Amino acid sequence: MTNARGYADRIIELERKRDYHGAYDVLKEALTIYPTQPFLLRTEVYLLLRLNKTKEARTKAEGRVEMLKNDPFFLKTYLSVLRQEKAHEDMERLLTAILSWGVGDEDFLVFLVKTASKCVGREKGEEVLRQALARFPESESLKKIAADGETAGDGASRFTLYRQKFAGKKTAEAVAEIEAIMVMPGYTGDYDLHLYLADLYKKMERYDQAVEIYKRLLALRDHEFTRKMLGYTYYKMGDKEQAAAYLKSVFIKRPDDHFLARTLFKIFEEKADYTGLEQLVTEALAIRPEAKHLYGLLKKGQRWQKDCATS
Repeated sequence: MTNARGYADRIIELERKRDYHGAYDVLKEALTIYPTQPFLLRTEVYLLLRLNKTKEARTKAEGRVEMLKNDPFFLKTYLSVLRQEKAHEDMERLLTAILSWGVGDEDFLVFLVKTASKCVGREKGEEVLRQALARFPESESLKKIAADGETAGDGASRFTLYRQKFAGKKTAEAVAEIEAIMVMPGYTGDYDLHLYLADLYKKMERYDQAVEIYKRLLALRDHEFTRKMLGYTYYKMGDKEQAAAYLKSVFIKRPDDHFLARTLFKIFEEKADYTGLEQLVTEALAIRPEAKHLYGLLKKGQRWQKDCATS
């Protein structure tokens, strides 16, 4: 009989291959033998989410929250399920409960601040931030959020307001109006209006102008989001060297950003630079050793390295 560790290894390997259906089949078999094993219980919710079975994932999560309330991975997954369901009030209740339980480390609380701000609202984000800082007063990440006035989503809220304001206009019309507004007192330093304008420039494929805005914003405030947007814009322009330069610094700290990881992988693949990919993954793992999915990137890289060698 396969033991619980053996089942877990098989599930993790299938997840790395993105075979979520196969992983779920193995998990169902494992649960018939180990029905209370925490890894299996939390992974079932995660796999149901990945399979877009959010209603079933939510039902499972609701029934297991008391048992797994000290498990940050489960709580992240549960919040993601509620986000998919657009159950913002339930998210708010769960966030309040998580704070009362005192769960998680510094990184987990940073995640909670960002989730609260983006999905529930500015006030909830500020409440979570205050409690997070009370637990980790020396946290550089939390202090940066507070200093930015970002509440990890305050800026996003203003960005959303601008998007709503100009929603009925054609892109070129909105751009012309914003360009006229930007020179007015009170708007020259409006970070989020600049971000929105850069987004509109990209829609019009005016990438050079979007790059200018992102560089200007980085000079004012070095921010991971802006670095990432600048890197993606350079990639759209076909400038892989500049794209990699900006994206790598973010990836090393955030290797769990799967879209970012895929973009960087494409850059290294297009350059046939397996050594560069290996160095980046090694550096990221030195900071975030729990990011085991990065080994999958190396395996994929080894395959195209062999293809290049034999072609």
